[in-house]
Amino acid sequence: MIRRIDHVSIAVRDLDKARAFFIDVLEGRELFSGPVPDQKYRWTTIELGTSCFIELIDPINNEGFVQKFLDGRGEGPHHVTVQVDDIADAHKKVEEKGVPTFGFFETFPGWKEFYIHPKHAFGTLIQFAEFHPLDWISPGYVPPSYWEFASPTEVSSPAETLEVRKSKAKGGFGVEIRRGAQSVHIPSETLRELIETLKRHEAELNP
Repeated sequence: MIRRIDHVSIAVRDLDKARAFFIDVLEGRELFSGPVPDQKYRWTTIELGTSCFIELIDPINNEGFVQKFLDGRGEGPHHVTVQVDDIADAHKKVEEKGVPTFGFFETFPGWKEFYIHPKHAFGTLIQFAEFHPLDWISPGYVPPSYWEFASPTEVSSPAETLEVRKSKAKGGFGVEIRRGAQSVHIPSETLRELIETLKRHEAELNP
């Protein structure tokens, strides 16, 4: 029923301060930011690492559900969004299990959703959504966790800066080499062998 967890949404009062924390301090990458005037809020999607997204929601005036949330509960997690392939099927299965839902509607073209109230989900508002992820971020960069939704040409970004950093994968710790949306994990036990191999190739290319 659930394909993946897409993001955790966090309500904030000051978007600039939140951006400074998640982007400058935690080294996240902003993927999109835009207002929803009729609901009086703005959402900003930030990629953290290679498999996690944070959605910042902030009010654009003193009305709307985000402002009411901030007034009542303060800043913090607002909801968790899970992606499904078939919203009607997911809705049917949840209700067949005896769990009440609300808000089943299409907010935007290409986006269908419904919710489980926190009182039925251990204090967490859960949003179910049917959507195509690449329709909801700025074009030009495809996050690794969205590669399955993109064509091979969309995930290549040769002009991006090469990044090397410590990482952890299924096999343990190692090094991640990343350029744009492309990345490879080198396990720590094979790292020295790779370095020696690259040195030999460099010597052959530059005798």
